[in-house]
Amino acid sequence: MLEDKLYWGRFLGGIVMGFLTEFFKLYKPTIFLGIFIAALAYIISTIILRMAIPLDAREKLGKKLYISGAGTYAVTWLVTLIICFNIFEAA
Repeated sequence: MLEDKLYWGRFLGGIVMGFLTEFFKLYKPTIFLGIFIAALAYIISTIILRMAIPLDAREKLGKKLYISGAGTYAVTWLVTLIICFNIFEAA
């Protein structure tokens, strides 16, 4: 159950970061800046979750705390960035 919440939280986080990357034009100097900030946001969210989740739940999750939803986060970030770019820049 907790793993599902992590997964869907990362899904929504990817959408939010994709939008923010387009909104603040973090890809303008180079896309690597946008990738770096999206990765940094993922790492920071993991650190916050690690502090917020009780020790017994953390031990139960193990490495899933760090990797559950990571691919989904990356894909939703990229797809949202592309969609927002096409909507806002093409207009």
